[in-house]
Amino acid sequence: MATNFRSKLSVCVAPANPVFITHALFDRLYKESLDSPIDEFLNRVAAINKLAPQPLNFDPFQGQLVLLGVIAAVESFIRTLLRKIISLDEESQAAVNDKDVSFGAALHLSKDLLPEAILERRSFISKKSIHEALRDLLAIKGAFPADLEKSIEDYVRVCQLRHCAVHRFGKLGTSNAISLGFSEHKNLLEKPLKLDYVALQNAIAIAIGIAKTLNNFLFNEILSRVPSNDWSGVYSQDRSLFIRYYSLFCDKVSSNKTMQANQLYRLLVKQRALWVAGKQF
Repeated sequence: MATNFRSKLSVCVAPANPVFITHALFDRLYKESLDSPIDEFLNRVAAINKLAPQPLNFDPFQGQLVLLGVIAAVESFIRTLLRKIISLDEESQAAVNDKDVSFGAALHLSKDLLPEAILERRSFISKKSIHEALRDLLAIKGAFPADLEKSIEDYVRVCQLRHCAVHRFGKLGTSNAISLGFSEHKNLLEKPLKLDYVALQNAIAIAIGIAKTLNNFLFNEILSRVPSNDWSGVYSQDRSLFIRYYSLFCDKVSSNKTMQANQLYRLLVKQRALWVAGKQF
């Protein structure tokens, strides 16, 4: 039986692969940070932004790499925040009771890190994926506030640019154009992304915006689940309980930092008193 002809020409010479020992590339001495997830995120983004080329010598390709790092930082922030909430909050724990994790994860991860295994197959680059994670893993119910929805929508648009950079050498694909608005982008199909300094900084601001807005929303949602009987109304008695939530969400990095724990607690007590009285706050 005749076989099809297959040529064996060489059009480029591939070098021999170097020895690549992956287990030597990870930091064995690393310890889980005691910072809140939002502080970790803000420090990471500030470090990444130092790599951004400056306006007079802006390199669009280098800018795209910075953008990739920022989106990765957002995803890491969401994973860390959700994992720590699950470890703290009983309603979230009940929501994930029937979720599967791999045998390897169950065998080798600590109890605090085990929720990470639930998040392994999830991404956070679409509105649907973020909504589903909040509802499926944290048992968040009801409509999401307008500021959070706007933050997610803006962030998802930035993620479309990231998709172009990662998967298409920076060129605009059809699915990206549809997500961004096809009528405005249809004439730009297969055109390369021209990211400038201002656009990159705007994208970074949007990434910081979704992280802070989500952090604020979940702080209030999770804190509101604490049974009324658990609060005495006296900070010295409630400090231990309140600090568990405060330390998970507080922002100590921004110029406009979270107020001190005792001050925020007093606002909580005041709001609860107004709510009991049926008044607006």
